Amino acid sequence: MAVDDLRSGAPRRDVFAGLAALAGLMLTPRFAAAQAAAPAQPFSQDWLRGQARALAAAPYKAPPAGKSQLEGLTYDQYRQIRFNKKRQMWAQEGLSFRAEFFPPAFMYPRPVNLFEVTGGQARPISYDPEFFTFPEGHKASGENMGGFSGLRLLWPINRPDILDEIGVFQGASYFRSLGKGNYYGASARGLAIGTGEPNEEFPVFDAFWIERPAAGQDFVVVHALMNSPSVAGAYSFRITPGQNTVYEVDAALYPRKTIDKGGVAAMSSMYLFGLADRPDDHDFRTSVHDSDGLAMWTGRGERIWRPLANPKSLRLSSFEDDSPRGFGLLQRERQIEAYGDLEARYEKRPGIWVEPLDDWGPGRVHLVEIATRKETDDNIAIFWRPIAPWKAGQEVKLRYRLHFGDEPYPSQLARVRRTRAGDIIQEGAQGGADARMYAIDFEGIAPDAKGLYEDVEVEMEIKGGELIWRAVGPYPAPNAARAAFGFRPTSREVELMLRLKRNGQFVSETWRHRWSA
Repeated sequence: MAVDDLRSGAPRRDVFAGLAALAGLMLTPRFAAAQAAAPAQPFSQDWLRGQARALAAAPYKAPPAGKSQLEGLTYDQYRQIRFNKKRQMWAQEGLSFRAEFFPPAFMYPRPVNLFEVTGGQARPISYDPEFFTFPEGHKASGENMGGFSGLRLLWPINRPDILDEIGVFQGASYFRSLGKGNYYGASARGLAIGTGEPNEEFPVFDAFWIERPAAGQDFVVVHALMNSPSVAGAYSFRITPGQNTVYEVDAALYPRKTIDKGGVAAMSSMYLFGLADRPDDHDFRTSVHDSDGLAMWTGRGERIWRPLANPKSLRLSSFEDDSPRGFGLLQRERQIEAYGDLEARYEKRPGIWVEPLDDWGPGRVHLVEIATRKETDDNIAIFWRPIAPWKAGQEVKLRYRLHFGDEPYPSQLARVRRTRAGDIIQEGAQGGADARMYAIDFEGIAPDAKGLYEDVEVEMEIKGGELIWRAVGPYPAPNAARAAFGFRPTSREVELMLRLKRNGQFVSETWRHRWSA
């Protein structure tokens, strides 16, 4: 089975699994000669930003609609397209990194331009149908394919003798990655505009420049040119694979008009159900999600955990902050028993953590939760939106790191491990028929000398409901506690906050959640 089949899980609507090719065979002389003969031009990050600036100064022109001979492919047929192992970029040089390309097909008919950068010179990568083997009956010619729809990067992240995907750029400004031992899950985006609202705009990476890495280099650099009706931009990604794969992003945006709904470091994921909101359709699995929570490390130093939900209708939330230290969508539940799915392996899905490298000032982390009944939908999105709009003609510089894998900067505070919810149905329980309860399990908090938590206080805040009871006690795991409470909703939306204190000091993350009728 190909690597993507092992690591991608269920297909996604926005970014699908890539092509499969593992071995690093020698590049054919024909391809090497063709690339050497292609015209070269000087390339630098400053040059790319100049191109983006010039694009933004001119009226936007929509690219021609892509039309591929491979139209009409099913998802399974698309998965049958294979990249020719002999045509991998950099195999001839014996480098540990390799690059492969996607044909314009299926959901991605519009071609993008690709270039290889060597010694400050960029040469176009020309499409050749011999790059691919196609499904039976869909042999394509170079004249009617027109280019590529994206690229993928490979590196031996799990075993020294096998090349695995460490990055895919395909579709609008979407890209994805993973850490060691991960399967694909959440995806990142270069930029989001109006996400979660009508008439969302999807900026597009129109062209990519891939720098040839030096022998022994542990990172690879990819540049991209962005364009859309509202903005043009230049992006540079320094990609370092490892236990966590890190993308260092250095971007410059040039708005064509005022943008007050921009989304920085945007990402999307899937949440179908979990322990707090299991469906009634008797799915054999305990949980189904690529991410289980939004984590934040605020500029004030507060750690926040917001469990995700699959709401009954579109739900928008925002969390105000100033100069955030980090935020992201994480998959904290890492036990296979929490899912029971031996194929999708949701316990192996990577989190994505955003680490700003500059002072981002005041703004909000936005969370979009969309109702869905299918695990093939990416129904969760988050992004940072600054308070101050971006104005036409302004240069907006953004620098941040994306960590794909596990949470990179754990705190000393007890962290939320899982959230459970339900009706209070025990006979004689306080609250009545409309009462609800939550149980939040924390890890990383030691009990007192008696093995209890009698010196721990549960601090709570409820907006739109009445607290009935609250309690904290030991959980049968090392240094673990369960905080539980019951409440009665007095409105259709209830905002909930809970954290633990000991001797007047906060000793846990802040758990935040929204209950909806």
